[in-house]
Amino acid sequence: MPVIRPAEERFAVVVLQHHSVRLFGVRIHTTLHNAPQECPRLWNEVFTPRMPELSGKPSNTYQGPSYGLSLFTDHAGLAFDYWAAMEAPELAAPPAGMDAVTLPGGLYACCRIPAAGMLQEAYDYMYDEWPQTPGGYTVLADKPCFERYDSRFFQSGTHDVYVPVLPRED
Repeated sequence: MPVIRPAEERFAVVVLQHHSVRLFGVRIHTTLHNAPQECPRLWNEVFTPRMPELSGKPSNTYQGPSYGLSLFTDHAGLAFDYWAAMEAPELAAPPAGMDAVTLPGGLYACCRIPAAGMLQEAYDYMYDEWPQTPGGYTVLADKPCFERYDSRFFQSGTHDVYVPVLPRED
């Protein structure tokens, strides 16, 4: 039987300043209930086939960074907009059928997810448990949060979740 470690041992969290990033991508409106099916479908069926338009690389050769950006639109209904996106600084405007979205700069808590399939568990930890720990910060639920995928994801499933936080008054 596997040993279940506490969340604070599974997820390494650091607080850092993150710069603003202009992204191009595709968006859906979803809910926390539907997201586990709809977000992967957005990536696999819609965005990944279009990544060569932004990266200039052949299909399935670009390994990041790419971003999954979430912005809650209805907290009571647990609804949010979700973008599968990536940087494309050489393009002045997004290709047809894509939108531009800006990831705001600011103070973020970055949670390292050690393996694929742990995204929901990491978000639950960052929003519900981590703020209550001695090292936790106040999470800003009305600001965008995001996942950042790079070559580590394709090799081991490792990726990061960033949630916006308020500075602490120590």
